Amino acid sequence: MRTEPIPLRQHLGLLGWSCEQLIARVNQHRNRRGSLPLHRKSAYPWMRGERPSVEVAGDVLAVLAQHTGRPVTASDLGWNRPRQRRRPRALDTPYEATATELLRDTQGDTPMHRRSFLLLSGAVATAPALDLLMHGAPALAAAQDGDLVSAQLTATVEQAVRQARELDDSEGSASILLWAGGLWQNLGKLITESRYRDAEGVRLHTAYIEMSETYGWMLFDAGHHPQAQRVYQTGLRLAREAADASGVHHATVNLLASTAYQESWLGQYQEAATLLDVATSSRPQALTPRLRAVVEMRRIALAGQMGDTTALHRADDRTRAHLAAARDSEEPWWTLWLSSSAIDAQTGRALLAAHHPDQAEPYLAGRTTEDDASYPRDRMLFASELADARVQTGDVNGAVEAARQALALAEQVGSRRVHDHLARVTTALRQQHDTHPGVRTLLTGQYS
Repeated sequence: MRTEPIPLRQHLGLLGWSCEQLIARVNQHRNRRGSLPLHRKSAYPWMRGERPSVEVAGDVLAVLAQHTGRPVTASDLGWNRPRQRRRPRALDTPYEATATELLRDTQGDTPMHRRSFLLLSGAVATAPALDLLMHGAPALAAAQDGDLVSAQLTATVEQAVRQARELDDSEGSASILLWAGGLWQNLGKLITESRYRDAEGVRLHTAYIEMSETYGWMLFDAGHHPQAQRVYQTGLRLAREAADASGVHHATVNLLASTAYQESWLGQYQEAATLLDVATSSRPQALTPRLRAVVEMRRIALAGQMGDTTALHRADDRTRAHLAAARDSEEPWWTLWLSSSAIDAQTGRALLAAHHPDQAEPYLAGRTTEDDASYPRDRMLFASELADARVQTGDVNGAVEAARQALALAEQVGSRRVHDHLARVTTALRQQHDTHPGVRTLLTGQYS
């Protein structure tokens, strides 16, 4: 009777398999049940004594059993023993890692929104952004022995990134995190494992930075703040090592702006200001009018969180001036959402955050009636914020009507951030105006 486990290396030797061949068969097994594929190098740490997650271990054991013709258990491989202390991950200290290290560390078998990280703050939150101000970084090189990425595949990647953003705009974030995370992860694999010409390399790097902004925003919207930071920082690190190209710079500015918005939301105001300063200081010649407007929109949000209404209105004026100067045919596609109505909305939200609900109300009221039907999350958010402003100014009937608009959109929206905000508003209505007939009707769902 065997008492000692046979290491995975010996099992593979008996089968005549390499690590890559094992993973290829495991991925076939995972594909049949709809799971994401593993990185082709995933088995190498297992050969050194580490072990995979419970889910992946089950896949490996099933494949080994199928091909050896006998049951293979976790104890057979020594995988039932206490886990060894894991090696430090690049994502634990993303400000110290290279783009390649970060890209590889994102390719684990656990989705990003289920991985555990500490929230970053202070200088560590801004380090990858500040590195953008320094020139002369070594360029991120394509793999020398990978398959060649064609122009057609590159175009398909770009279209998928665009569709991810459009899907997020139309549905919110919670229901599509797994799909978007897989796209972001696989794009990272493509960049690190494939060969590509310079032209395709620029486009792939641009697409990755754009996808980092979109996926990071989804994580932020779902309340996964440490994970969103890691996605943002990975995109910024790649931007530091990418080629000097206008598409890369445009996408990086947008990524910096969204990263700053999250920091504002978390109350990390100095970090947010630093990120926005980098956005306008790093290669300022690459900034288009709409890009400048996007950055100023985030300054509006930051000023509102800080209660600085003077800075808020200055940023509002600058945003409108930049938007008026834009020629849309020369602007990045992902800036075209910005409109005067969107500026009204952001200014109203910022004034509400600065505790000026009376000033916020007219801005928010205009937004909810004019917003594009293709953005239900935005309409739900601003309707709930309008309700919030009206609760604070004592307009109960108006608050009920705005909350009704928000609730009517709730089933279309998967955003935890927006649902949490609406829950706070309806709780305030119930606590402060529980005898009001409109409030009672609203909260019991008895309205048409």
